[in-house]
Amino acid sequence: MSGRKIFTASRCFKDCTRTSIGQAPLNDLGMGTYQNYQGGLYPGGSNSLPIAHKTAGLAAATQIRPLNQSGNVDLVNGKMVLISIGPSFATMEFSAFQLLANQDVTINPKVVLVDGAQSGQSAEQFADTTDKVWNVIAQRLSNANVTSKQVQVAWVKSVNALHTAGFPGDATKLTSDLATVARNLKAKFPNIKLAYFSSRTYGDYGKSEPYPYETGFAVKWLIEKQINGDTTLTFAGANPKAPWLAWGPYLWADGTTPRQDSLIWECSDFQNDGIHPSLTGRAKVARILLTFFKAEPTANSWFLKNPPTSVEATQHFSPSGFTLAQNYPNPFSPLGRGTFGNPSTTIRFSLLQREHVTLKIFDMNGREVATLMDGEMTAGKHAVTFAPRETTTGLYFYKITAGKFSQTRKAVLMK
Repeated sequence: MSGRKIFTASRCFKDCTRTSIGQAPLNDLGMGTYQNYQGGLYPGGSNSLPIAHKTAGLAAATQIRPLNQSGNVDLVNGKMVLISIGPSFATMEFSAFQLLANQDVTINPKVVLVDGAQSGQSAEQFADTTDKVWNVIAQRLSNANVTSKQVQVAWVKSVNALHTAGFPGDATKLTSDLATVARNLKAKFPNIKLAYFSSRTYGDYGKSEPYPYETGFAVKWLIEKQINGDTTLTFAGANPKAPWLAWGPYLWADGTTPRQDSLIWECSDFQNDGIHPSLTGRAKVARILLTFFKAEPTANSWFLKNPPTSVEATQHFSPSGFTLAQNYPNPFSPLGRGTFGNPSTTIRFSLLQREHVTLKIFDMNGREVATLMDGEMTAGKHAVTFAPRETTTGLYFYKITAGKFSQTRKAVLMK
């Protein structure tokens, strides 16, 4: 059919000249618009969870406990299963995440990662409770020696195979299918509490934009439905219809044009079709996922073996224009010794006016590790490199103070 797009592996070689489509990522778009639809990851052009929804997510996270195969709490031998949902690129990325996570001694040993994503299977398949995808998941759970009653968290990165209606039609259809997937997660996994949704990465090396970009709006609108009280997505009370929903890592960036947090997608991050991730692309998503689950407040309480308690990492909303971006890459590895090692990490921040700035690194116990900046700085964007040599593997905090503005973020160091 003329004009019909089908999400399949292409035999065509990627085009490495297509390095940008000139669109702002949702998290950079903020209150700006794309075809009259507001950006930001959450309502109002914000990238932060509304307080009420965040509070509910934190409450849901406290309910995650090691469960035995019958779904009963077993603090000694129980497991907490995190499952993935999506097509081929999701299974490639989650498999790399499994490899990375399985080598990380800071992760709670009771967490079991099961890859439920499957090649060629779209959101429409996962929206059908009778589809064979659920039989495959059941078998994979069995292979991991866990059951559906032990699944408590999901990472979902899914798309539809056919997209012919343009925007916003295709995104609206995907939102509807993802909502059904969310309900199916609760139906299939009765003890699931949390589901994190991610978008596509950059797709124009494979000539598939703007659909990958527009999938971000589908996820945004899905989560907004639950935030706004959609009764078909209720997660609390006696008869929840879905898990609590929020963004996982937002993965789209405009090719080689850096996001404010420095994320880019290079041609080498993709296979010859320009769609599926190469080994470097998989490793990049794996690092992003590991960072997310270690740093996300609704996740690190159950994901980490020793969740941070002595340092309060807070993020203060600043309408004045002072910003502190997430360091990148994250996790990072000094001297390039890690499995997916990076020799250093970059911390970026913006100042609206000239200020005295301090930028310091602290360990999990609140001890100062390094002072990266302590002096007057001009207005504008700045970048500071953190290249530790003697520090140990683990979770660190970097804090900036500029006048009355103060903000703290988390960084993960791996060796």
